[in-house]
Amino acid sequence: MKPSSLLILLPFLLVFIACAKKSELQETTDEQPRFKNYEESKTDKNNMVYGLACDDCSDSILVFLPDSGGDPVKFYIFDAWSEGKVFGRPEVGDRMALLLGPKDSLVVIGKDSLRRVLLSVNMEKVKGTWYYEEMPELQLNIPTRNIDEMGKEDRAKLQQMRDSFINAEMVPREYVYTLKRDYTVKPEGGPPRTSSLDRKKPVVYPPLKRYREWHLHNGKIIFSYNVRDTLNTDSTVWVNMNDTAEFVLLRRDTMALRFGDRVQGFKLKPDSLTEKRN
Repeated sequence: MKPSSLLILLPFLLVFIACAKKSELQETTDEQPRFKNYEESKTDKNNMVYGLACDDCSDSILVFLPDSGGDPVKFYIFDAWSEGKVFGRPEVGDRMALLLGPKDSLVVIGKDSLRRVLLSVNMEKVKGTWYYEEMPELQLNIPTRNIDEMGKEDRAKLQQMRDSFINAEMVPREYVYTLKRDYTVKPEGGPPRTSSLDRKKPVVYPPLKRYREWHLHNGKIIFSYNVRDTLNTDSTVWVNMNDTAEFVLLRRDTMALRFGDRVQGFKLKPDSLTEKRN
């Protein structure tokens, strides 16, 4: 076998060995890293567990190697599949985040008593460069004075000029977020840079939230960002803010998140899709 082939297979061999070992795993934490912009409240403790998906997973059973160490654990995931709460199919070696049911509500399968998975997120499927498009809002006020006095032909010309102008300005722009492996976010795109002269522009684009970090908490995804403290005279003071969203859909190249009463759809950039394939 060529050395290059061995390098390609090495990560998969390591995952297989880790999932198969019984007693040589080192004790680690099953918590995500601490974040600068988010502090977990004592009354809203994160109940998710993290680890790797192992071999022999099915639509009923999830074989899971927890970050806390120890042996691989089996969980009952059929109900989560049935209720549409599995976001990203578990694949061997993928990092998973699970929201588990009560310890006293077990499912007996053969000789095993399995804890239920209420919600599952394949974190590898969440990472990548996601985007959506926004159309601007029209803020053009066309004078209506003397329009009633115009002839039919002049009115048609004015309407044609208006429609042509609007079509030239109503151009969608991409709003882009790259969710990285270190749980940071890189925002790109959004509205064009503006100046004092742009106040008279006929269209305006919605702002782009400058998210800095992302993480999962109790089955939801939380985006953290900073805003200036307008109540403080010191302009260098920033306030940490969070936007919380629920997963609605997570597929190979599509993601939908619910922010309050609004559902935002995302498409995965083609280069991110290529990277995930490789």
